[in-house]
Amino acid sequence: MLMAFVASCDEGAEPVVKERPLLSATTLSLEVGDSAILHVANADTIYMASTNAPNVVSVRIDGIDIIVKALTVGEANININVNGARLMCGVEVYEKTTTKDDFSTELNDDRCRFVSPSLAIYYDTPGTIFSIANNQIIEIRDLSTGDHVKFDMGTTTPTQVTLNNASLIINGTSINLKHASLEHHTPDGSMWFYLIDTNDNSIILVVANL
Repeated sequence: MLMAFVASCDEGAEPVVKERPLLSATTLSLEVGDSAILHVANADTIYMASTNAPNVVSVRIDGIDIIVKALTVGEANININVNGARLMCGVEVYEKTTTKDDFSTELNDDRCRFVSPSLAIYYDTPGTIFSIANNQIIEIRDLSTGDHVKFDMGTTTPTQVTLNNASLIINGTSINLKHASLEHHTPDGSMWFYLIDTNDNSIILVVANL
């Protein structure tokens, strides 16, 4: 009777089934410079994590998490090997969006000027010279301080659009720009430029009635 009882208990026992590893996300959308964490549930060890586009994203294993960092605009797949299972996550990386400031106050001020966090030059200050060469290169010189600004629009036919090839040099130092646009252009040739450097500093350049 005892043997029969033991046998009946064994027959009723259910086998333990381990759940399949799962990713916390199968797709990611990131801006350049941002990071995300992919968590692998039901896993003990991640044996491998790689990407088919290492120039677009980087991947790093941290326990049962994968740290994903967006490097440049593009698309990539992340392949993961964990507990005998293979998982994949698709990643799309976008250009970092620029939060644009309200420019209405600047448009209401038609004084020729260059204003940045480190430098402010106004045309109505004695000893200040504004000039335009080749219809695209604007130079500003403050004879009293020696400050010199050179802005190249990158085009000879500016319109109210983003200036993709614009460049800025202040006192001999090139300033990296991530945004440059001509916000307003009047029939008399007046121009309002809005620039943002890679440190998110706003720069205003207005050339009016020259």
